[in-house]
Amino acid sequence: MTSIIRETQSIKEAVTHINTIDVIKFSRLISRIIQKLHLKGERTFSEEEEQKLQAALSLDKQALSLVLETSAFILEQAVYHNVKPASLQQQLEAVHLNPDKAEVFSQIWATAGPELVEKLKHNIFAPRKLEYVGWQLTLLMAQSSQARLKSPSAVLQLGLRNEDSEMDRASLNLVLGHFECAQFFLSFLTVGFLPNFCNVKTLQ
Repeated sequence: MTSIIRETQSIKEAVTHINTIDVIKFSRLISRIIQKLHLKGERTFSEEEEQKLQAALSLDKQALSLVLETSAFILEQAVYHNVKPASLQQQLEAVHLNPDKAEVFSQIWATAGPELVEKLKHNIFAPRKLEYVGWQLTLLMAQSSQARLKSPSAVLQLGLRNEDSEMDRASLNLVLGHFECAQFFLSFLTVGFLPNFCNVKTLQ
């Protein structure tokens, strides 16, 4: 089973914060995120709502932003890889998310995931232009069980804009291992097209 969630430093930090949240409050949070996920360019929560969330969840602004971004990223990966709810729960527990929180993701993905996929399918038909490509490279070094392990992975962020609307912008994040990176690059060579890498930037 291919892992769709890698235990990066930001994932570790987000998991630490998520594990402190009351499970009922967290369930409501994820339900709201998945309902809004197809509306690219729209905030899931208003500034006022985020301030209330900080107090309700006992998180500062930076921690809340990390929780929201990571939760959305997990759901985006579930869509991209069409992962089964049970597999999603297992993979989240593997990155040390508490079982009750992993179950929240699994249950909400099982009930609301199909509708989200359908909404995103409709969005695909809108004409979009690639504006920029951002990237970030991570390298998993040796572990105690595998002393020579070096596992590279890349996060590609594709900035898209609707050609009919300057305001309609979206960001697509792809997490690729070494093999996937090679296949991604070769797919461009096959069709005789490469993105304008002069407009590539590293993710912060």
